[in-house]
Parts: sequence; structure tokens; C-alpha cells
Amino acid sequence: MTRPYHLSREAAAALALGGLALAGVVLGQDWRAAALAGGLLAAAILAWFPFFGLMFAVATVFVGTPSLKISHVPGVLTQLFPAMFLLPPVFFGFLIHRATAVRTVRAPTSLPPLTPFVAAIAALNILGLAWAPHTRLAVGQVATLAFDVLLFFAVVAAVSNEKRLRTLVWSMVLSALLVCAAMFCGAWYDWAGTIHLGRGVELNFELFSEERWGRIGGLCSANQAGGFLVMTVFLTMGLSRLYRRWQRAGLVFLAMLFLTFVVVSSSRGAILGFCGAAGTFLLLHPASRRRILSRTTLLVLVLAGAILAGKPSFIDRMLVGFGYSGPLLFSEKKTSGSVANTSGSGARFRMWKDALSVMADRPELLLLGLGPGGFIWHTREPEVHSLWFAFFFDLGLLGGLIGILGLATLSVALAQAFKNTPPGPARTLFIAAVVGGLAELGIHSLIDHDLTSPVSRFAWLYLAIVAAALGVVRNGSQTAPCAPLEITHGPLPIPHPDPWPAAGGAGGVSPLLPGPACTPDAGQAGPGHGGAGTHRSDHGR
Repeated sequence: MTRPYHLSREAAAALALGGLALAGVVLGQDWRAAALAGGLLAAAILAWFPFFGLMFAVATVFVGTPSLKISHVPGVLTQLFPAMFLLPPVFFGFLIHRATAVRTVRAPTSLPPLTPFVAAIAALNILGLAWAPHTRLAVGQVATLAFDVLLFFAVVAAVSNEKRLRTLVWSMVLSALLVCAAMFCGAWYDWAGTIHLGRGVELNFELFSEERWGRIGGLCSANQAGGFLVMTVFLTMGLSRLYRRWQRAGLVFLAMLFLTFVVVSSSRGAILGFCGAAGTFLLLHPASRRRILSRTTLLVLVLAGAILAGKPSFIDRMLVGFGYSGPLLFSEKKTSGSVANTSGSGARFRMWKDALSVMADRPELLLLGLGPGGFIWHTREPEVHSLWFAFFFDLGLLGGLIGILGLATLSVALAQAFKNTPPGPARTLFIAAVVGGLAELGIHSLIDHDLTSPVSRFAWLYLAIVAAALGVVRNGSQTAPCAPLEITHGPLPIPHPDPWPAAGGAGGVSPLLPGPACTPDAGQAGPGHGGAGTHRSDHGR
């Protein structure tokens, strides 16, 4: 009965803050005053609704322009993105809400299994400031890592149940729609602008457009846009299993739309990640193999049609990326750039070889790494272009060992959670997050992403989603509804064999979730059926 009162009070506070911001704009009569008033209003709203603020920050992680650029030397800079400025008021809001909340007895929240590895990565990067080749660049890299780590722990801590996990997935779906809209603009327009704020500091806006870059990314680079959409394709497919009828059809349509824009981005790593993760899912989950393979022909036709109709030059990019140097088939230019090592595998091998040469000249760097920003400084490249190689180049042999141990720990935790989690909505979203994580963190990250550079926020976001889904299913398995120890009045319910089970959404009913044995509640099961009264036989619809 107190909820409407709280909502009205919060709405009144938001309106009051909006009035103060408007007064600041009117009195200031300057764009700087307007920007300051708008920033204060946004910070107040984010602090007042911290979970909404966190989801908003997640939905804007992909935004790479506008950005605050700090140039150190030509070709080497630090970039700060909008999502980085959203997180401090969100954390402040969580702290205020926690301090003013009514004290209740709550079960302690278990830390994610990656906690010691994340702490080790942060500690080694801070120590690496001592031998980094450029201090200001290194500080910028550590600041970027701090945002990534805080976002990781905030998502894992805030997304504590299936309802919030579903909200997180919806945030990604809406964000992917914005990515597609920005890519559509990038196909037709070329917008760019700069506001100089000081020496070497500027506010930059540059659309990743077809005309400027030859590829389309919209508000972020084409590779990152493609990877972001691949992750969201799997999350959207998992979310569609929680709904029925037109809601499910709409989400499946969105997944196909996102996949089409993956092709438009021309990201070879994103396509490889999607195909590899989808194939692995079919291999490891026989229960879904027949259903998905029955629709594979349609998927292949849609994907081939999207490539040929929207981006036939993508075929040439795939060939060049893997070393092809012959005449191009579908592009306007008829010679490839692979010989010059300007793209694809040739460019990556060249930059990795350059960094290894620097480490070979100073053997201690093989153990310690180049330090935060060291790879960028020595190669003049914007990123390492490999998340897993970044552990070695930034943190040396010790960092590489930490990366391997962290991957092994996460793999074991995911396998155990999959084995012990009963069918239900949380398991469905968990599988979707794991398959998407395999595509981006396991496959695409071999040739893209980074650990501390500006593009690192994508990999850390995907890791946060996987860790949050893992935490939800682990907490759910510990507090799952109890199943009867022994039933004598009827058959036991048959476990749901589908790893993407249909569940209650709009017009749907969740299947029975088996749990630990306890005394049954016969009053809710119906006469003469014990605990089997909630079983449904229409799980295959």
C-alpha cells in the first residue's frame, strides 16, 4: 500500500530537479550552463533510481561518440565515453539507498568466481604504472579499467534474480535497436564535429559511416557494433523462449534483424563468433538440435540474402582477412590490401610481432609486460586486437597465467551451473548468455577486443552479463522450490528436455522447477495428484 506513495514522492522529486535545471538554463543563457544543469539533473535522476541508472549505463556502453579525447602524442590518446560518467552517480545512489533502507535479514550474496582474478588484474595494472612507457596514457588506461571493473561488479551485484536478469537482457535488446538505427544513419550520412576544450583535450563526435570509413558502425566501430549485435542475437533468442505468440515472433524477428546488421558491419570476427557459438550450442545440446536444424535452411537463406543484397563486398573482406591476395570479386576496387598488412590477419600479426620485438629487447618485460598502454605506445595501434593476448602484452607471463586460470575457473563454474540448474526462465537466459559469451569472449576475442583500451568496455560488459546470469542460476538452485520426497498418488512430472524451455511471460506458464526434497504442499496440487498438479504437457509449443 505504500508503493504509490513512494512513486509519487519520487516523481515529485524528479519534477523539482527538472525545474531547478530549467531555471539554471534560463538564468545562465549559455550552452555551458545548460550542459551543467542537464548534467546535474541526469546525475540526480540516476542517483534517485540507481538500478534504472545502471541499466541505462549498460544500454549506452556501446556509444563511442561523442567522446572526450585526450591526446598525448600524435596517434596516441585516451578516450572517455558517456557511460563512464553515468556510473559514479549510480554508485552514489546505491550507497544512499543501502544506507537508508530498512534493515532486514538477508542471505549473504556470494561473490562471482572471477573476483580474485579481476582483483589480480587491477592490482597488476596499478603496479604496471611504475614501468609503463607513458605515465599519462597509463593512467588513462587504468581509469578505463576502473570503469570496466566497477561496471562488472555493479551488474553482478544488482542483477540478483530472474526478474532483474530479464530486465538486463531487455536493456541489451533496446540498446541493439539503437545500434541498428545508428548504423542505418551511418550508411547515408557522414557527421563529424569537434569542440576544443583545452590543450590536447576535445569533445569529439564522428559517426562511423560508410563514406568516412568504408564500413558502418554508427556510434561505435564496425567490429564492436557487429560483436555487440551478435551477443544480443543470442540474448534475444533466449528471451523469446519466455514468451508466446506474437511476443515470441516479434523477438525472433528482432534477432534476425540484428543478425542482418552484423553482416552490414562487415565484421569477420563477429560472423565467426556467431557461427562458432551456434554450432557449439547445437553440438552440446541434442534436445534443441532437431528443432533448430529444421529451421537452419531458412536461417542460411536469410543470412546469404542479407550478404548478397546488403553487403556483397563482405565476401571479399572474409577472403582478405584470411590472407587472400588475388583479385576481389564483389568490391569496386579489384586489388586487396592484405599484401600491405593493413587489415585482417596480416595487420594483426604485424602489430603483435612489433610488440614482441620490444619485449625481446628488454627480457624483463616478458615477465612484467609492457604495462598499461604499453602496447598502444610502442605500436601506435588503438588496441591489442586480442583480449587473450592483451593479458600477456600488458601484464607479461604472470598476466597470461592469470588469464588462463580465470578462463578455466569460469568454464568449470558454468559447467557446474548448467548441470545443476533445473529448467526454467533463469536457465534459459543463462544458456543464452553463455552462448553469446562463447561467441564474443571465446571466439571473437581471439582477434579483437582488449583488456584496458577504450574498446575493452565491450568485453567486460559481456563478461558481466555471463557472470550475472551465473549468479542468478546459482542463487536459484540454492533456494529452488521444494519437491516432494515421495509421491504415492500419481506419476512424477517429466523433466523438461528442452534447454530453451517455454516459460511464463505474456500468456505463458512456467514449467515446474524441481528442487530439494521436503514436505509437499498438497493443498495447491489438486486432489489426488500430490506435487504433480502443476505439470504441463504443452512444453513443445
